[in-house]
Amino acid sequence: MPFDALVAVTRQRALTEAFEDHGLQPVPLEALAEHKAGQQRRFGPSFWYRHQTTLSIVLVVASPVAGAIAGASGGLNAHSGVLAITGAFVWMCMVALITGTGLIRLRAGSPWVEREITTAFLVADDVPEPIARIARLLHSEVPRARLVLGELVREETVLDPYLVIEHDGERMCLGIWENDHIVAIAE
Repeated sequence: MPFDALVAVTRQRALTEAFEDHGLQPVPLEALAEHKAGQQRRFGPSFWYRHQTTLSIVLVVASPVAGAIAGASGGLNAHSGVLAITGAFVWMCMVALITGTGLIRLRAGSPWVEREITTAFLVADDVPEPIARIARLLHSEVPRARLVLGELVREETVLDPYLVIEHDGERMCLGIWENDHIVAIAE
């Protein structure tokens, strides 16, 4: 039939084929998972955040106890009520000062955030050049693949990014880096 070629569907390349054609081995997803877990332990929640319920109970109980101790230190005379109130007030002001100035940081853990990027933004997102080069090469051969940038974020700071390529259920890690140091790269 003369029009068969017009409706023929071109087969999309798989990521595995593109990696094999270039002699590349992706970073094993197990290595990425171990790295992500290790970084979350390293940049996890602070002691104060993990125990904030206990800390709150201790502070609530300690305020009247501090007032009673201050009152008892005055000899329990007619003015001891004022001393107890003053002691509790001073204690609460001290606790407010400590937590308000950030001496005790209630820092939560750092979450991993993933977002899709295009090849045009590989440089803008500070992807190291060797990893960006591999990403552009593979994306040109499998153009419908998605590039996913994963970032460990703590208080608006990106700590430890990685780059993954996905297509038709396949997910392969292209590289992991921290600042200017490449931790792992597809080779």
